[in-house]
Amino acid sequence: MKIWKMKTNIRIGTSAFLGCLIIAITFASMSVYHVSASDGGLNLPLGTIVRIEVRNGTESFFNTSLFDVPSGYDVSNGTYPGWCVDITAEMTLSPTTHDVVLYSSLDPPNGTLGDQRWDRVNYILNHKKGGATNIQNAIWYFVNFSNSSTVPPDTETVTWEIINDTLANGTGYIPTFGQTVAVICNPVSLLPPPSPVQINIIEIANPVIPEFPLPAISLCLVAIVLLAVTVYKRKNRLGHSEILGASKT
Repeated sequence: MKIWKMKTNIRIGTSAFLGCLIIAITFASMSVYHVSASDGGLNLPLGTIVRIEVRNGTESFFNTSLFDVPSGYDVSNGTYPGWCVDITAEMTLSPTTHDVVLYSSLDPPNGTLGDQRWDRVNYILNHKKGGATNIQNAIWYFVNFSNSSTVPPDTETVTWEIINDTLANGTGYIPTFGQTVAVICNPVSLLPPPSPVQINIIEIANPVIPEFPLPAISLCLVAIVLLAVTVYKRKNRLGHSEILGASKT
């Protein structure tokens, strides 16, 4: 009876260990699949019209509030730092609201939005210097939907430090997990100047975890299975030794 109980305990312990291991691998695989499915882009309510309400900011050019955002996305109803990307347009401020569609600056649609240097804008937003005016003037230097080559006269050294740093290092810049990403607020109805609304951007933290390489996942799973088999065999050997020892006594 004692030997039978020892065998049973060994089997139960091994089964529990393997069961927990299978559950852990399953959850890990699900998590990795979810990350891979994002393809490095933001989860935005594409095609859904949301509303923005804009106020003048202090640490950013605008304080932009979002409304009517469905749940389950990387943005939600709330207030975000905002910036202007059209120097000639005058946005009507709060309490007026404007209908817009949101796009990721990491994957903008083809056309005018896709032709802009969002890589450099994202670099600026992640390497800020000076105040909001310096940052805003540097953004206008690289992105300006008015098709005007005129930027505000800015002789401040810090503004040109931002611009020169971005020229040297901002090409192809992609924010990583936790860094700032510009989300484009594209008006549903954009009238010729003077227009009461303009294309603008807001800042959000990049929630996308970099994709884990699939070959590495396979190797990890193989290593885990081999470890499980080794532990299983070792437990069996130890169990048999204990049983033999008990039978001799």
